[in-house]
Amino acid sequence: MDSVGSPSLDVASYYFNIYSLDDMKKVRYAVSMFSELFGMSRFDQDSIIRFTLTVRKNYRRVPYHNWAHGFSVANSMFSIIKHSKTIFKPNECLALYIGSLCHDLDHRGKNNKFMLDTESPLASIYSTSTMEHHHFNQTITILQQEGHNIFSKLSSEEYKQVLSNIKHCILATDLALFFPNKARLAKIVEDDQFSWTNPEHRLLLEAITMTASDLSASAKPWELQVKTVKVIFEEFYEQGDAEKAAGRNPIPMMDRDQPDQQAASQVCTIDVPPA
Repeated sequence: MDSVGSPSLDVASYYFNIYSLDDMKKVRYAVSMFSELFGMSRFDQDSIIRFTLTVRKNYRRVPYHNWAHGFSVANSMFSIIKHSKTIFKPNECLALYIGSLCHDLDHRGKNNKFMLDTESPLASIYSTSTMEHHHFNQTITILQQEGHNIFSKLSSEEYKQVLSNIKHCILATDLALFFPNKARLAKIVEDDQFSWTNPEHRLLLEAITMTASDLSASAKPWELQVKTVKVIFEEFYEQGDAEKAAGRNPIPMMDRDQPDQQAASQVCTIDVPPA
C-alpha cells in the first residue's frame, strides 16, 4: 500500500457512500481516516496498515455484519469526531475509532439470543453481551500479533486506558446496554447534572455515540438505507432459517415467510432500535 494521504472523497460527510468503495479501498480509507484523526507521530504506519488489513480479514463474509459494516461504522465515527472537534479527548477518540472499526469482528451473522438458545461455545464463555465480548477479544488477539500493535508507542498507562476504553466502546454496541445507558444519560441531562469533567458522564456519552455510529444507516440517504436494509434482512432470514431448522419459531422480523414485516420493522428501528 502506498504512503497514507488524506482521503480524496468527502469521507468526513455523515452521508458518505461506503458502497462507492471496494473492500481494498475501504482498507486504504480506514488507514487514511486514522492518519487524519491522529497523525503519525505516535504511531507506526506499517503497523496500522497491517492491523487494518488483518481486521478486514477477520470479518466473516456474512450478509451484514461484515467488513463493509465495520468500515461504515468507523466512517460514521470519523465524521462525528471530525465535526465535534474538542468534545472528546485524543485517547477517547482513539478508542472510539478503533472500537468502531473492530466492533463486530468475527460476527457469525447470529445475535446474542441465538448464541444463548443454541448453547454455543461462545455463550458458555460469555453469558452476557456474548458477541460483543468476543469482538473485543478478537481485537486484542489481532493487536497481540507480531507487527500489529498500533499502540506500541503509547505509555503503559495510556495503553491500559485505551484498551479499557475500547472494551467499553465495543460492549456498548450491545443494544441490551444501550437502553439503560440512554435512560441514565437522559436523566442526567434532564436534571441539568451533566459535567464534562465527570468520567462516568463521558463514558455514557461515548457509549451512546457508539450506538449512533452502529445504527447510522438509518439516518443515511434513502438509496444507502435501502441497500443496507436488504443485507440486514438477508442476514435476519438466514438466522430465522436456522431457528426453523432447530424446531423453533423465529420472531416475525426474521421469518422470510413474513416479508411484510420489513417496512414495519424499519419504522420501529428509527423509533426504538431492535434488541
